[in-house]
Parts: sequence; C-alpha cells; structure tokens
Amino acid sequence: LELTSTFYRLISVFKLPVNQLLSEFLFPIKPTVTLQPSWTQIYSGETVTVRCEIQGGERAQWTYEWRATKLNTPPTFNEYRIITVTESESGGYSCRGRRDYLVTEWSDTITLTVSLWNKPRPVLTVSPSWLSPGASVTLNCEVEHPSAGWSFYWYKAVPDLSEKSSSYELLPDGSGTAQDSYIIHGQTHTAGYVCRAGRGDPEYHTDHSQPKFVWSAGQFVSLSASLTVSPDRVQHFTSDSVSLTCEGNFTEWRVRKFSEDGRLSDCRRMTGSTCNINTSESDTGVYWCESGSGEFSSAVNITVQNDGNGPILVSPVHPVTEGASVSLSCSLKTQKILSNVFFYHNDKLIQNDPRGELNISAVSKSDEGFYKCQYSGRESAQSWMSVKESVHKVAATMTYLESRLGGSKG
Repeated sequence: LELTSTFYRLISVFKLPVNQLLSEFLFPIKPTVTLQPSWTQIYSGETVTVRCEIQGGERAQWTYEWRATKLNTPPTFNEYRIITVTESESGGYSCRGRRDYLVTEWSDTITLTVSLWNKPRPVLTVSPSWLSPGASVTLNCEVEHPSAGWSFYWYKAVPDLSEKSSSYELLPDGSGTAQDSYIIHGQTHTAGYVCRAGRGDPEYHTDHSQPKFVWSAGQFVSLSASLTVSPDRVQHFTSDSVSLTCEGNFTEWRVRKFSEDGRLSDCRRMTGSTCNINTSESDTGVYWCESGSGEFSSAVNITVQNDGNGPILVSPVHPVTEGASVSLSCSLKTQKILSNVFFYHNDKLIQNDPRGELNISAVSKSDEGFYKCQYSGRESAQSWMSVKESVHKVAATMTYLESRLGGSKG
C-alpha cells in the first residue's frame, strides 16, 4: 500500500508517464564505469578518463555521484579525466546517477592500477648483429603488454664524445610506425640503433631503449675509420697487454666495448687514439672505434682465455681477403710454438700437423667459419674467421646496391 501511495503521488506531482515509472521502479538502473584507454597496464604520467555510463538514460539530465577513495572532490558529471595519472589514483571507482525522483543503483567497482614505474623502457633487438655485405637488418622493439596500442619510433645512435654519450637521429619513415619492427636495407657498416614507443592522446612516450649495435667486420673497404689490434689475434690469455688503436682523419676517438652480458662501456685507459688493456676475463667482448665526427670503425671480437693451462687459437682479428694466404696456430701461455696440434673447422677435424700450424694458401669463402685447436687433450675456445671479397667485388657489390636501393630507407 505504501509503495502504491508513493507511486500515485509521483504521478500527480511530477506528471510522469505511468509506463516510465513502472519501468524505473520495477527494473532499477545500474550504471557502468569504464576506463579510457582500457589498457590493463597504465603508467604514471599517462592520461586516463573514468566514465560513468547509464544505459538508456543518455537523454536525461543526470547528476552523478562518485565513490572513490582517491577523489578528494568527486565530480558531479559523468567523466573524470586525470591528465597525469600517478600511483595515488590507483584504486576502485564506482558511480550512480540522480535525477528528479530517481537514484540509480551503484555501479560495479572498476579498479585502476597505475604502475609504480614512471616510464617503461622498451627492449630493442637487432638481427643479424654481424653484417654480411649488403644485408637487410631487422630492428624489433618490445614493450611490456605489447598489444596495448603502442606506436614506435626508430633512431640511429650518433656518437657524442664531448658528452660521453650518443645523440639520437630519427631514421627515415621512423616516426610513429604501427609495426614494432623496422627493416634497414643494404646496411654496410657498424652502427648503433635505439627505439622508443608512444600511445594515447596526448601521446605518452616511453624512455629510449638501450642502444643495440649492428657490427661490420670490415667487408667493405671504404670505411673512413679503422681499428688495429696488437697483437693481431682474437684470443688472448689473462694479463696479456693488448692495444686497440683507432685510425682515420679525426682528432677525437673513443673505443667502446659490448660485453657478453649485454653491457656497453668505454675504454678506461685511452692514450690519444689507443686503448690499452691488461686483459682479464671481463674484457671479452666486441670492440670498435667511434670518432668525434660520428664515424664508426669496423668491429672486432676479443676473447680472453681464463684457463691458464689451456691453449688459445692464434687467428687474425680482421677478415681475410679472398685469395690471400693465412696461417693459424695454437699457443700456450708458457709456450708459443707447439707441435702435434689438431685443428677443427666448424667442429670437423681438418688437420693434424706436426708443425702446429694450419696454412691456407688461397683463402676462399668456403674457408669462413669457426676454428679451434686442440693440444695435449685440451681445446681452445673457437673463433670465427671471416672472409671478405676482393676490392673489385666490393666495388661491384656497392654499385649494384646503390642501383637497387637508391631511394629506400636506411
């Protein structure tokens, strides 16, 4: 009886249609709270809109109530926009609407979770990391929650010796790509690359990735910067004195190293254009020169033997030109010339020479690969010997690439 009385009073006071009142009394309205964007992971600094939606009540004049512990002054309208979200806005949000005689139910609570970290840092990978002449290089940029609406930006790292860092130069067509990969055609020289990602409106940007490098072992002869290693071999014993000297028409140089654990560092003992190393196991890595004008040299592998009683393979640190002769040998820390040595090419035994040397009179491309030696039952580490084309073949390759790739990116 009381409900009926209330019902008829509303009809007389507000003069509302009977079917509308029946619908709203018998089937209470329940709003829905949504988050825009609807990503599962929101980072501190992004823009977020919390919206209260009342199905079927879009034309009505609602006043909105919000229930959220993080809202000091809850708004009375259906949207709450947080321009620069912080972790303090994390929590549950629910709403209800009010108009005239009617109050809706409270919506279900939706939870906003804001990451503790200010900005994510994407991870860049390059493939291949060592170049073949004219190869295409693929860069991949990976962000946490990769399906969450990111666009990608691609940069070339340009050495800045005065700041002991690098500046970033946007690659052609490398601004805001939808794809998380970028292909560089006809790469010929050592270079460093960086990526970052952005999303939202206004756009929120991640940090730049750590730089990753594509190394050329020196197959092309037109490089304006070069690196000389003394003694000229890939493998070294601990406590060996090794010098890496940068050469070219530049006044400033730095030698950089990329370690096996992925760390990038500068040579700590530079004297002019020469880096001096008293080797330890941590000196194993890839080395190259960078000039004050932003030029890169070819790169070399340096491996330090931790086993003081084991042999090392003595092999050239730079690629060998087709048709040239090369000699590989095996050495102990206490004895430089050995006999009765086994030599392996790509894990296949190729020679047991009592002289302890492997001599190739005219190197061909088929001689490229991994080599190691074995002496007295102990094996050296294996090292890659690269074979480059002759000057004439390189010039022909460059002409061909220029004709095919004259207008392409990268």
